[in-house]
Amino acid sequence: MSFRLLIVLAVLAVAAPACKSRKPVAVDTTEAGDIPREVALQELRKLLPTTEYTYCSLPKDSLKPSEIRAWSVRSEAIEIDLGKPKPLSLVYREITDVKLELVGKYYTARIYTTVQPDKEKDHFQFLWKQEGPAKSVVELLTSLKGK
Repeated sequence: MSFRLLIVLAVLAVAAPACKSRKPVAVDTTEAGDIPREVALQELRKLLPTTEYTYCSLPKDSLKPSEIRAWSVRSEAIEIDLGKPKPLSLVYREITDVKLELVGKYYTARIYTTVQPDKEKDHFQFLWKQEGPAKSVVELLTSLKGK
């Protein structure tokens, strides 16, 4: 093998994992507005602690379930206690959009907020290997969006 071919193969091997395909997943949120607030909060209390990973872009943090001390799903916001002085916070009235994508082998609920200055960038991501919990969280957060 030539040296150039080795370089090209090495670059492809490094770049391949970074090129995960992102496929939008349809979620019917037409009836999300009919979900009672208390029901949405209760379901989020059950589902959020089951995430495989949680990402926050502002402040930047990447979390495994074992790194999260507690989830607090309150009437006005979700707080993620990491044992630091200030928990990560997702305020419902700041949510502008909620989308679901299949990224690699994970169903990723992407939450966009007014807090994130780059409107094209999500503020939070919650990942599951199963589609069901991810779809439910998208519906529930959509029902609380802007409230």
